[in-house]
Amino acid sequence: MSGSGIITVDIGTTSMRAILFDENGINRAVSQRENPPIYYSDGRVEQDARTWEGILAEVLSGCARAAVPAHLKISALSLTAQRSSVIPVDREGRPLHPAVMWQDLRTQSLCGGMRGDSPEVYRRTGLKISPVFSAIKMRWFREEMPDLYSRTWKMAGIQDFALFLLTGRFVTDRCLASRTNLLNLRTLDWDPDLIELFGVDRGMLCELVDQGSVCGRLLPGLASATGLPAGLPVVSAGGDQQCAALGLGLLAADRIVANTGTGSYIIGHSDHPVLDERERVFCNLSALPGAYILEAGTLTSGTVYKWFAQNFYGYPADGISGQDRENDQGKGRFSDVNADAESSLPGAHGLILIPHFKGAGAPHWNPDSRGVFYNLTLSSTRGDMARAVLEGIASEMAENIDLLEELAGPIGMVRVSGGLTRFGLFNQIQADMYGRLVVRPGETEATALGAWISAAACTGLYPDHARAYAAAEAGAATAGHEETEYRPGPAEALYAGLRKKKKILYAALEKSGIFGMD
Repeated sequence: MSGSGIITVDIGTTSMRAILFDENGINRAVSQRENPPIYYSDGRVEQDARTWEGILAEVLSGCARAAVPAHLKISALSLTAQRSSVIPVDREGRPLHPAVMWQDLRTQSLCGGMRGDSPEVYRRTGLKISPVFSAIKMRWFREEMPDLYSRTWKMAGIQDFALFLLTGRFVTDRCLASRTNLLNLRTLDWDPDLIELFGVDRGMLCELVDQGSVCGRLLPGLASATGLPAGLPVVSAGGDQQCAALGLGLLAADRIVANTGTGSYIIGHSDHPVLDERERVFCNLSALPGAYILEAGTLTSGTVYKWFAQNFYGYPADGISGQDRENDQGKGRFSDVNADAESSLPGAHGLILIPHFKGAGAPHWNPDSRGVFYNLTLSSTRGDMARAVLEGIASEMAENIDLLEELAGPIGMVRVSGGLTRFGLFNQIQADMYGRLVVRPGETEATALGAWISAAACTGLYPDHARAYAAAEAGAATAGHEETEYRPGPAEALYAGLRKKKKILYAALEKSGIFGMD
């Protein structure tokens, strides 16, 4: 007897994975391929968009094969991806340039020239003008590569491009569009004044669809290549962080979520747009239709820990292989780094890390900030440095939790997910740094689970998102995937002092003008 299966595709910054979920929201199989971008010394971050086509077929094939012995009949595909990267494509959907990734800094000078427009852009879109977002990248193509711009049919995001590969349509859902600087949060449509401000051709923007809606059907060619049935409904579930929030149960304002991947994101829920007069926190559309999220992002988190492992422990620079995914930053290949971190005491013997390896995200939004190890001595060890990396990441996140509480009111528990949360020490550091209960759910693939919830509600498997989430929680418990709780311990007071010192250090470096010097 067959059950109903949904395959979610999650396109992250360094890999793509497809996950097969059954009708109870239980993760039955994972198919993953590494695909990291290229980081250039001048601040550019690019990726060959053509690689995603072959990898998409590979990961879907892996889940299609896994569905057979699991006796699951695939009923839908659901897609989520990293946000705010830009790929110019021609009328046939062929990429004309490598994807300019969300971390890319080449547009800093353009952003500086538009600083006076940022308050109005923030008022309309919930986003300040920043190199992170899509519109300024589109303007860069128009100004710096006019010939290529003249040949461009669509300025697509990564998810938009993947949806085209799956369905033949160039569409973007409103959740993703709210990360471009071009979607008006109140009209939920492209804003004509902002299109004019950034100098973008309206025709180059993808057609808008609602998040969590069927945006097309699986093309016969890709169906044949993957072993999936042609005509499967394809759901655009929204951006990866919005889906992670949904997968972690962010359905109301009684909790916040902290998702740690390449970067870290602290996310809260609202039923209406919430803006910060100092533009420190961003407001976007949620993956939950009709809702909004408040988001404070740290640009480099898990990627800093990987950098440390590569440069201080000799781990390969091409990342972690697909078969080692479950051990990534938990056991396995990171075990010696983790063991060294555990050997150091809370506070890392006074060593402090500012983890701004690609500039500062919230609350500072300073693209010229850089990573700093402070207070190194001849007695400092690799273990102290490893622990300082974890504490530096968590202290950035704690600052953003305080900021969300300032804007949105009291916050209770923090539900966490992402690669680093496979390491129990990091979760305890989070609890101590936040001074709050931290809960790691049994299902660690929060982004993919959010995409499953979106498709389960959209296709009628469950009547709404809340009941789909409840079913997934019950399914995880039945499968033995229990939640783990971490409560603040004796290190809480020590970390409060560490956070104050780190704020003083950052303020001094910013005031001195050291950040941004050649």
